[in-house]
Amino acid sequence: MSVLDRPGPAARPTSRAHRLVLLVPRTEWAYRPRLAATAFVIVTQVFLYVLLWRALYRESGGEVVGLDVDQAITYSVLATLMGTGRVIMEGASQETAQSKIRDGSVVFWFVRPLSARRYCAWRGLGESLYATAWLLVGLAVGVVCGLVAVPPSAAAASVTVLAYGLGQVVFYQIGLLVDLTSFWTITSFGVNRLVAFAQLLLSGGLVPLWFFPDGFRAVAAHLPFAATINVPVSLYTGRIGVADCWPYLAEQALWCVLLAGLSRVMWRRAARRLLVLGG
Repeated sequence: MSVLDRPGPAARPTSRAHRLVLLVPRTEWAYRPRLAATAFVIVTQVFLYVLLWRALYRESGGEVVGLDVDQAITYSVLATLMGTGRVIMEGASQETAQSKIRDGSVVFWFVRPLSARRYCAWRGLGESLYATAWLLVGLAVGVVCGLVAVPPSAAAASVTVLAYGLGQVVFYQIGLLVDLTSFWTITSFGVNRLVAFAQLLLSGGLVPLWFFPDGFRAVAAHLPFAATINVPVSLYTGRIGVADCWPYLAEQALWCVLLAGLSRVMWRRAARRLLVLGG
């Protein structure tokens, strides 16, 4: 049995593991200015997107690539809530491999009753739920203010929820893989910057993928980044019909499995080459 999965002799690791879900919300609540900063960033981004799309559609008049102004604004608001909110929240608790390697406390990840892999999974679940809370609040405000349209049907809303859940798993796995590179690179700052840029561009979080050239869009649509934002938001806005959603959901599920397998391999290799800089 691996060190990643072996429990301690006098432990009941599952009895209190669920408390890790509250780690990020409690950290954010302890530093309340972060809440205001997050809200300011999201509101500013949404405001600029609304101005941008209304100006562009005023010049073009009508639809662009099959998208009207209301769909474009709805897409950008939801993409901002899903992408910006999640990125700001990731690592908010400072419970990352990079920070733990720097101060030496990473060793406790591997001696706790709860395995390091499960510890990070519970924490990641808390990050996802907290980001989802921001999404729901922003969605409610957007609908009330007339910036976000409602889904075209109840079926579209249902598959959007499913796609969003799969997208959050992909979000977590991508962030985890980047964090685990710290065991080999000492710092994951460079990798973080590169992946953050790829996430922003290739997920449709900056500009909907439909506006890109066909060749670029054909490649980007099948990368894991598109599974995080483009697929669920496209389903919500009706760009992807309910009848045509299953290949997209299957691809999301496939990325969940592939990234989970890769992260499991990296966890096992990281446990064999634990490097501590401080402590």
